[in-house]
Amino acid sequence: MTRSTLRLWLLQGAFVLSWSSGYIGAKLGTQGGGAFNLLFWRFLLISLCLGVFLNVRVLSVSWAQIRHHAIVGFLSQFLYLSCLYVAIQNGLPPGIAAIIAALQPLMTAALSTGNATERSGGWQWAGLTVSFVGVLIVIAGQYRSSGASVGLLMYGLPLAAALGLTLATLYERRSLQGRDAGLMLPLFIQSLLTLIGFTGAVLYTDTLSIPHDPAVLVSIVWLTVFSTFGAYLSLWMLLRVMTATRVAALVYLEPPVTLVWAALMFGDVIHASTYAGIAVVVAGMVLVRLKRPTVACVS
Repeated sequence: MTRSTLRLWLLQGAFVLSWSSGYIGAKLGTQGGGAFNLLFWRFLLISLCLGVFLNVRVLSVSWAQIRHHAIVGFLSQFLYLSCLYVAIQNGLPPGIAAIIAALQPLMTAALSTGNATERSGGWQWAGLTVSFVGVLIVIAGQYRSSGASVGLLMYGLPLAAALGLTLATLYERRSLQGRDAGLMLPLFIQSLLTLIGFTGAVLYTDTLSIPHDPAVLVSIVWLTVFSTFGAYLSLWMLLRVMTATRVAALVYLEPPVTLVWAALMFGDVIHASTYAGIAVVVAGMVLVRLKRPTVACVS
């Protein structure tokens, strides 16, 4: 295995772990406060950290960059996180939210068909479908005894979150503006604009409060370090070396990893069907990597 290959595998592992950490941090934080309040303090901390780190570089940002990253930030942070957190706060089980959000790779593959460099081949579609079935097995096993009554709208929110992240992924993949500014500056712009959005949300819902619960304070730091810096930076780094479809396929590993992580950290029970589902997910990931995306010939 070459050094570049090992680095790519490590980067993919960091991506899966960091995105899975969001569910763990959310469980820690929402038990002691509202979703919008938790997200407000999270993005306030992110913006402050990045603002101090970047210092005067922030002054060199153009309006074109602001517009670009405002779109990416709204889709991949504000819309994505708001939909998931609100749905979970209103009774939708996190595992059900995860399985609906796991439609994102299929959305990415479907919306990428018009681009020859992103087009998915037969093996990729087969792998995506098999992995999706694996996630269904995992979540169905974990929540087969759940009988909570949740409004239909709450089931639609994770779907909107998946669509938002899909559009942000494809938009960033096809744009050159984010690459010219590096990684930290775009993340700062996106986080600052997202903070403005969550400021409005927390004031509108009248849920703003200073966190005192140690679990909430830990979750804010957790979500900042792992679920923001680790997750979004690894996402944009992977998009530079992999197609959007193959990056999105890694989302299928998040629910199984999250379930194992929650079992180790919170003592959640893992059913036998979970292990079967994880095996199916891995099989699907192997299929995704059997062949590269089909590239159309241009005469």
